[in-house]
Amino acid sequence: MDMRAEILDLKLRVEELETGVRHGDVAIGRRREPDRQEEFLREIGDRTKSLRADVAAVKSALADGRVEMAEQFAAVETEIAAIRREVNSWPPGPEADEGMVADEFAAVRSGLEHEFNSLRSEMTDLGIKLDRLLKRREDG
Repeated sequence: MDMRAEILDLKLRVEELETGVRHGDVAIGRRREPDRQEEFLREIGDRTKSLRADVAAVKSALADGRVEMAEQFAAVETEIAAIRREVNSWPPGPEADEGMVADEFAAVRSGLEHEFNSLRSEMTDLGIKLDRLLKRREDG
């Protein structure tokens, strides 16, 4: 390091020391009191230890929770398998044939469509007859 940089560094350190004396942060000539930085560092160390213990407890609880969830999922899968076996063992009902159900649905839909078209045709005829009657009445 060159001399100018060293001198500048020393000046800055002296200014910091003077500022500390003015604000009561540094006591000159008195018995040295515990440094605030040391207190903060100790407090940070204590808090860090406490946080590490808390994190370890949380990790342990999470591991226990994972084991419990795995057991519960396994139990649910077993129950689902049992339900599937039981449902598959039932005799097929008349609605089991999907093709038959689809055919019935198509027949019902076709019937409804026919009725709707029939009603539409009748409404159109009634509208035409009504228009003729109103025209006769106006002319007559």
